Formats: sequence, C-alpha cells, structure tokens
Amino acid sequence: LVLTSATFAVAFSTTAQPPAELPYERTEDVASCADYDPRKQAFFGSTHVHTSRSFDAAINLVPSTPRQAYMLAKGEGTVPGVGSHGRVTRNYCMNPDADPDCPNSFPALDWGTVTDHSEYFGAVGICQNDEDKPTGYYSLECQLLRGFYIKPSTDDQPGAGAPPFLQQELAGTAFALLGSAVLGPSSRNIPLPVCNEGDCDTAELDVWQEMQNAAADAYEPCSFTSFVGYEATSVPLGTTWHRNVIFRNDKVVERPVTAIDMARKDNPDPETTPPQWLGPQDPEKLWDRLDAQCRPPCEALTIPHNSNLGGGVYSPDGTTLVPPAFFDPPTQEYAAKRQKWEPLVEIYQTKGSSECRWDPRLGEGVETTDEHCAFELLDAAAGSAVSNDVDVSLAPYPPRSWVRNVLKDGLKFQQNPRYGVNPFKLGIVASNDSHNGTMGWHPENETFRGHAGIKDAVPTRTATLQNSSGGHSVVWAEENTRDSIFTALRNRETYGTSGTRIQARFFGGWNFPDNACNTDYVAMGYDNGVPMGGDLPPQQQPGAPRFVTAASKDETIGTPLQQIQVVKGWVDGSGETHEKVYTVVGDDRQAGVDDQCQLTGEGYDQLCGYWQDPDFDPSIPAFYYVRVLENPVCRYTTHTCQKDYGINPLRKDCKSKLEALKVKDPAKAADAAFCCSNEQTLPIVQPVIQERAWTSPIWYTPPSSAPATTVEEG
Repeated sequence: LVLTSATFAVAFSTTAQPPAELPYERTEDVASCADYDPRKQAFFGSTHVHTSRSFDAAINLVPSTPRQAYMLAKGEGTVPGVGSHGRVTRNYCMNPDADPDCPNSFPALDWGTVTDHSEYFGAVGICQNDEDKPTGYYSLECQLLRGFYIKPSTDDQPGAGAPPFLQQELAGTAFALLGSAVLGPSSRNIPLPVCNEGDCDTAELDVWQEMQNAAADAYEPCSFTSFVGYEATSVPLGTTWHRNVIFRNDKVVERPVTAIDMARKDNPDPETTPPQWLGPQDPEKLWDRLDAQCRPPCEALTIPHNSNLGGGVYSPDGTTLVPPAFFDPPTQEYAAKRQKWEPLVEIYQTKGSSECRWDPRLGEGVETTDEHCAFELLDAAAGSAVSNDVDVSLAPYPPRSWVRNVLKDGLKFQQNPRYGVNPFKLGIVASNDSHNGTMGWHPENETFRGHAGIKDAVPTRTATLQNSSGGHSVVWAEENTRDSIFTALRNRETYGTSGTRIQARFFGGWNFPDNACNTDYVAMGYDNGVPMGGDLPPQQQPGAPRFVTAASKDETIGTPLQQIQVVKGWVDGSGETHEKVYTVVGDDRQAGVDDQCQLTGEGYDQLCGYWQDPDFDPSIPAFYYVRVLENPVCRYTTHTCQKDYGINPLRKDCKSKLEALKVKDPAKAADAAFCCSNEQTLPIVQPVIQERAWTSPIWYTPPSSAPATTVEEG
C-alpha cells in the first residue's frame, strides 16, 4: 500500500503529555520533553566515531577533538579536514549557517557518542600534551603519534617529515609498529613502551575525563543527547573483534575496561601451546569488569562491529578456522551473559556491510543466495590492504562473519538443551567509524574524501575506495533524553541505515487485520503486538504471525523508495538453518540512473505493507527483520571519478580514458587509479548502489519444549 501523506504522518508521529509514570526508569534529573511521544519518534544518531584521541587517527594527521565531533553532529560547528598531503584543505560541516563554504547540508543528528580507542588513552595523553611535554613526550612512539616523520617539512620544522608520495606509506608503517606493540599478533596485550617512561595512568584518566566533559557539554536534553563511550579494540592475530561501550548516563567506570584488560595472558601449557595462540581476547572479562565497576545508576552495553572483517583464527594445529567474534559460547552462563551485555550489533559502517555476502564475481554467497547481499563488500577479511594478488574467494569469510548467519545460529543455541539461551539475540544499528571526527556526515557524492585522514584523503587512489561514508543508528524512543534513548537501545527498538535517513517501522502480532495499513497500526502494534527488537507473544489464535511494516523516504536527499522486504531465518528440527527473502510491498520499476548519474524511472515516497508468513511452522523457531531498499543511485566514487578526473565508471570507455590520463597527467592518473573498478573487478566496487535500512528482528519461539538439536561447533 502506498500511504497518503496524512495517514503516514499520523502513523509516524503523535505528541502527547508524558504519563505520570514513565515506561522507563529516570536515572538523571531531567524534565520530560514538550514533544514527548508515547508512540515514539525516530531519532537518528551515531554509536561509533573517532577523533584525534584515537592513535590511528593521530597517526594519519587527523586534528579533530571529541568536542568538535559533537559540535559537527549538532550542526553548530566544523571539523578540520586533512588534505592528501597532510595539509588542511577542507573543513567538514553539516550546516551552511556554520560555514559559508559548507559543501553539504545535512540535518543535525539527534544523538551520538564518541568512541575513541581506549587502549591508547594513556599514550595519547602523554604524546599530545604539548603544554607540559611530560616524560616520554619525545619518545619514538610519541613522534609517530604526532606525525613528526609524516608531516611535510615546514619553515618551523625544516627537514622533518616526508615527501607527499611517502606519507601514506609511512603512516601505514607507524600504524603497524604501534598496533603490534599494544594489540599485537597475540593476546598478550600490553601498554605502549612510552608508558614505562611517562605516567600513562594519569594521562589515561585525563583523556577519559576529556571524553566525559565533551559529552557533558554537548548534552542538551530534548534537542541533542550525547553518551559517554569508548571502543575496546580487541585485535587477536590482526582480526577486528572490536566493541563499542556506551554508558547510559554520566555515571561511568573510573577508567575504561580495554582490550588489554581482556587479554588472556596466561599460557596454560607453554610446551604445546604457541605464544601466539592463547585464544582471542576474552569479552567475558570486559562484561565482568563492567558488571563489577558499573553499578546502578551506572549502566552500559557493548556493541560488536565489523564482523565482516572478523576473519577467523586457526587452531594451534592449523586445521580449523575458529569463527570470528561470534564464537560458540562455552557455557549456558556465558551465553546468557552475552545476551545481557550485547543486545545490539553494528550491521554497516564505513568499512562495509556485515549483513550477508553474495559475490557477483563468483555467483555465490556465504550461506546465502540473496543477490541484494552484494552491497558495499570488502575484499579483505581481516582488515588488510587489498592488492591485485588477493584471490577472489569466499574462503576467508567464516559464516559468522555475517550478521544474518549469526542470527540463525543463535536460534540453534536456544534450541539446544545444553544452552537454552540465544547468545546472539541482536538488534540492529549502523554507524560511521569515521576517524576524521565526522559524526553524522554521510555524503554519497564527490564531497566524501575518505574517513581516515591522509590514509584515504584521495579515496580513488587506493583500494580504500571500497570504504563508504557510513550509516546511521536509529532508535524509536519517546523523547530525546539519555534514559529514553538508552532504553530503546537496550530493548533493541532500533534500526540501521547505510547513510540515508529512511524512516522505518515494523510490528509483529497474531491478530493484525489485513487492512492494517489503513488503520492506526502504530497504536495497534504496541497494544496487540511487538515492535522491532521484540519477541512475539504466545500464539493467540491458529495461523501464522502477521506483520505490518512502513517506510518513508529520506526527505533531504529525496531518493524514492523501491521496496520493503522481510528477511526470515529459521532452524528446522534437525538443526539446519534456513533463510528466505520476501518482497512485501513495492517493486522494481526498472528505476535507476543513467551514465550521468541522473535518476530514471519511478519510485515511492512512502510504503506500507501487511504480511503474513506463508511458510510458517509453529514448531520451528524463527526471526524476521525488514530491509528497505531505495532506488539505485551512483556511488560517491562514481561522482568523484566523473567530476574530478573526467573518467566515467559507467561507460565502456572508462579504461581508455584512464590510460589517456596516465599519458597526459601521471600524477592525476595515480589519484584515479581505481576509477574503473566495478562488480567484476578486484577490488570489487559497485558504481551504482541501493541505499537501504535494516530493522532489528522480531523473534518467534515455539511454545513447546526445545528440541534436542545439537550445535555444530565452529
């Protein structure tokens, strides 16, 4: 059903006086907002962004601060950018009123958190203390963190720094040196050597306090909500098993619980177990320390991200690829602990999509035949640089590199009597992971110049052009305050987008009418069913569960919607997992873009659909989530190559134009090196993409006792 504007407006927003008793606990002294809405509002935010207080941002000459990141998100300031040769050549902004030269105008965010890498807070605090220059300030590590050997020579520092063509290479070397020193190839995480010279404990607390102060200053209840947060950066054997930690209010731990705290430092049997194999950093140590140190009114949750880069770690005998961050829980207690602390997962960000993987070059996927899974893929399973000698293969990607497969395996654990708990009951968010401090800045045009300072300031020069501009985390909450939004995060009433500002709703129940879209389905959904992130109540009548879902297009960018799909996953009685994608409403109207990136065809401003599972089996557990697809648009790399280099990835003469540019202007051609990449090349790049949104699932659990299925280890 295509909704009328009036019907859709009623379905998506209705303000009312807050009730005498709020549906969530108030942990801070904040009055209810004038626009309090018991039927909830969509608040767009960010759960993941880095500034110069992250070591890898500092290495790449990023100058932004946590305070600037919040100001940018609020549309009240700018963040200084870094040019391709370390020079400040542009500022990031979202509001032309804040900067007349602002290249984009995006709505301000409603909420967000800065999540700098906590393992380096002490070293960063020493190395960036230009005023006091404490012991260790002039150490090798600090010189690397400040970019002394990377910045171009200046009048103030003659002879220091590197020629422009070496900057990216030297920054990569600095990253490898500092990363291996702390996060390392093994699980024996340690502080940087500079901490043996300077007082890293005090410096760590100073940076942690700066993070808290920036969040406190940015918080404007009912207008913008800031959360105190950080990233625990676990990197066993180079894989990215990272987690963002977000606190409910200003009551936080004294110092961050980091990947160094999570390390398994004891080798139980040195004779048989190599030092590099002590297992991954143990997230249970993170949860247990948070549980011990963050007592009410302190509250926190952790969000794993980039499972697409989680790769796998081989067992000591080299025969088994142990699954990535979502490994088998060893016990029921562990499974329950994981469900408690990790209600969410990041499905999309700058470093690609983690929903699922379909490789059009191979014509196959990782436990999927869904061709819409060929979206913003990376060719590096563990974050390494893509080169032309990398094989096109699915082998580096264990099934649980992908969120959909993780959700399916969660049903298997819940059905297994050994566990009886779903450790992977995950709601959905998306975010940015920008290392430029650009919270909420997601252009899909030539103004996107990478996310990591000089590393990808010319994103078409290297295979970092596979990186995107990231996405939004969206919550349905009554009001824009910490308690309301955190409760929505905890309850999984969330969804993620690929950078677009689609609004999406999803409800499930047993007695929704087939004309639900013509009713006040939001009130019906809350009164007689559950929203995204919830569990279907016990079956109230014979028949399959019923769902209603609606979406509206991004009003700022204006790309029409194409369709709304329901993705179902389930596990049968023999323990085999399955999936199926259903189009609920909308269709492919042959819409797209021409070779000049102009929109063609038709689409929808709003869509609403009623759907009843035609394949429902009441004895089989399942989950359902919604995926909203926009009409196709040109990717930012396509715009960049067309406008900056005169090379069009959509035309057959792309390669000949690139060769001609190499003759005419070799330096410029080097910047355009990957402009002709497409869905059949290495690296894989989609010149045309479909922006999208993914909702949190709704789960169905059979009323009978769990069948005695087994969980295949790994």
